[in-house]
Amino acid sequence: MKSVFHLIKGDMKQIYRDPMLLISLIGPLLLILLVRFILPFATAQFALGAYNGLLASFFILLIPLLLGIMAGFIMLDERDDKMIDYFAVTPLSKQGYLLYRLLLPGVLTVLYGYIYLEWASPVALPILDKLLVTVMLAMEAPIICLFLVAIAANKIEGLALSKGVGLVVFVPFIIYFVSEPWNWAGGILPTFWPAKLFLIEGVHLMNSLFIGVLGAGIHIFYIIQLSKRFLRKTD
Repeated sequence: MKSVFHLIKGDMKQIYRDPMLLISLIGPLLLILLVRFILPFATAQFALGAYNGLLASFFILLIPLLLGIMAGFIMLDERDDKMIDYFAVTPLSKQGYLLYRLLLPGVLTVLYGYIYLEWASPVALPILDKLLVTVMLAMEAPIICLFLVAIAANKIEGLALSKGVGLVVFVPFIIYFVSEPWNWAGGILPTFWPAKLFLIEGVHLMNSLFIGVLGAGIHIFYIIQLSKRFLRKTD
């Protein structure tokens, strides 16, 4: 428990000192305010109502992206400073450290995602769809974090990778503009599945369950594989 408090205290100091991390933390809140107050005006001015599902899915995917990048940068800093090796020999252990690092952006994503869906989203999803979207988004932030730390050798490489991984938020445009069944090729990317729940036509319980369960399985697969790669890289 002492190690966890040490991590939390260190996180607060690091986020306060680093403007990029601070922006990543408060960015989702600013995004929610933009969608709540600015998007309706833009929709009315430019007749964007037909694209509400597309816009809603695009903006909500930015939440785990920002938080996942924040967590990834913190981990890259700690790896460069050999802090992960330190935590590996404490009661927290390397696995406990990784669990904390993945839970933090996941929990923040759930919080921001709930506010977005209940207060700002231009599309009102059924309760089941909201739950499924929230569950998948909660896993996307850890996936993005793990991708950065499992692939990048240092923070410089992580910064370059973060620009590339940001492209995954454009998956909703594939779903919207590419006809079925071809757009299902985007299913190899985790962001495809929560976006699909915003863009399916009509409300059908089995469709939602199929997308939610399969999507959750894809997310879990990525988390397991990237976690293994990260742990091997830090041995």
